Amino acid sequence: IPPQWYKEKRVDKLIRLLVFCMEYFLRYMVVPGRIENLSVIVDMRGIGVAQVSLAALRDIYRVMSHHYMGRVFRFYVCNVSSTLNMIAGMARSLLTDRQKQKVIMIDDPSQLRKEFALHQLEGDLGGDRSVLEDFFPFPLQRGPFQAGYAAGPDGSSVPNVHEILTAEGAMGRLWDPRSSEEENTRLEYGPKAADILKRCSLPVPPELLFEWTPSAAAAGCLRKAFAGDDDCQEREDLTWRKSRSSSGGSTDGGGADLDASASSDTEEVSGGDASTEAFGVGGAGSAA
Repeated sequence: IPPQWYKEKRVDKLIRLLVFCMEYFLRYMVVPGRIENLSVIVDMRGIGVAQVSLAALRDIYRVMSHHYMGRVFRFYVCNVSSTLNMIAGMARSLLTDRQKQKVIMIDDPSQLRKEFALHQLEGDLGGDRSVLEDFFPFPLQRGPFQAGYAAGPDGSSVPNVHEILTAEGAMGRLWDPRSSEEENTRLEYGPKAADILKRCSLPVPPELLFEWTPSAAAAGCLRKAFAGDDDCQEREDLTWRKSRSSSGGSTDGGGADLDASASSDTEEVSGGDASTEAFGVGGAGSAA
């Protein structure tokens, strides 16, 4: 925390910074139903009693606990002086019993080696990484992420894997008891998902093996429909082509497979004005 913030008592800046970090985490680093929590390391080295404000901690707690409930797996607090330990006891009084169980006081930072991959930890926290001085853009390290892993980051890992999910998909959804488990756990994939999953050697979900693309006649008719022209409502004007990649990849707008070695099958689906349902125009189409 910059010394100037202490001098000016700008706890509001610190709160905005924490909110930004949490929002970044929720958009780019989570997979709903699979990865939803983070661990926080609180390094108190060099922090004196005068730099710890219970009022500021209360303000931070009020915002973070109400807007990001259940997002922290554990707090690891290290390098705490004996004097600060007394204040820590008072700060813990603000927490619920469940939150208190998440706070782990670390006597020796090397204990963190049992909790994190060593290339994720800085040297003064018991890891192998050099001590950071620049913090934004976030200097994120590649995996593996297994606790105690000592072989360093994997240089061949696939970048930008967050693009598998849409922004809405990263938010997840509340469990609906009226829906099936499959519907409740379904992920919202982005347009690059199939390609990224293949590069990660991961299975491609069945729903990503199909992509609907309109034929030229249907595309023209769709434009007329949105313009209010009813002349395009004849059944023969609406023909849709569904391309299926036999390799498990997706297809582009022209029906060409992303994998040059893959073959594709094409089915034609036709319908009247009802065929435009997928684009918000009408009802259900019929398969020819």
